[in-house]
Amino acid sequence: AIDADTRVDEMSSTHMVYAMNQSDKILALCGETKVDNKWQTWVTMFQVFEYYNNHHMKKAFESAFGCVTCLPGCFTMYRIINGDGKPLLADDHVFAEYLRNDIDSLHEQNLFHLGEDRMLTTLLPHFFPDHYLTYVPEAQCFTIVPHTLRILFSQRRRWINSTYHNLLELTKVKTMCGVLCCSMKTVVWLDLIACMILPASTVYACYLIFLVAAGKTQFSLLSLVLYGLLIGVQLVVFIIRSRYDFLFWFIFFTIVGVPVFYFFLPLYAFWHM
Repeated sequence: AIDADTRVDEMSSTHMVYAMNQSDKILALCGETKVDNKWQTWVTMFQVFEYYNNHHMKKAFESAFGCVTCLPGCFTMYRIINGDGKPLLADDHVFAEYLRNDIDSLHEQNLFHLGEDRMLTTLLPHFFPDHYLTYVPEAQCFTIVPHTLRILFSQRRRWINSTYHNLLELTKVKTMCGVLCCSMKTVVWLDLIACMILPASTVYACYLIFLVAAGKTQFSLLSLVLYGLLIGVQLVVFIIRSRYDFLFWFIFFTIVGVPVFYFFLPLYAFWHM
């Protein structure tokens, strides 16, 4: 599956097929999506790190558990039929659920009408719990991202609401791998909670910084450790992978992108759910 506005690296499909051949248990996989028009406007510029964070880092983390929660429609490979002739993506149960036309609730509208790629990703673990959804970083593609705030808000309203409702559905999957707190289901619940409290937590963080700057309070050791880990882990990844250019994109995102992605976009999406 490839979007019309996506440019694919010439070796990407080769890396995907190679990964598929390594295990019959891989049901579907995606590659890393990068921003193709990153210098077009200031809106495209603060999406560069956001794409890197959600694709290169988050999907790699989810892949360790064998369940990438969203295989993007812009560049994903599915296994249609298994080696023994068993239908996978071509399974009648998947088709019957994916092609429903009796949508009559707000929850189902957000599932089926807003994020069709994410909904398909949610259905696959339901019907094939013994298979994996994984991520191949070598398979790279470049996509055109929104260049104005109006287009960005329209896009992310669909993405955020679809994400929230699909995470609700993923909590019903009983076969996600892991033990106790080290499980994919725990990650899904944390994602679900974070999605809801993101605007409030952003306001709290800004208020805390204001109090510290005004000399009315001090950062607790726990807060310093948490914020240090959040920033430090990402910087370590940049250094290990020799992607020093992302230091600029990270700083630009922190200054310009954080208010948009962590405060305005979630509120706008929930208000227009």
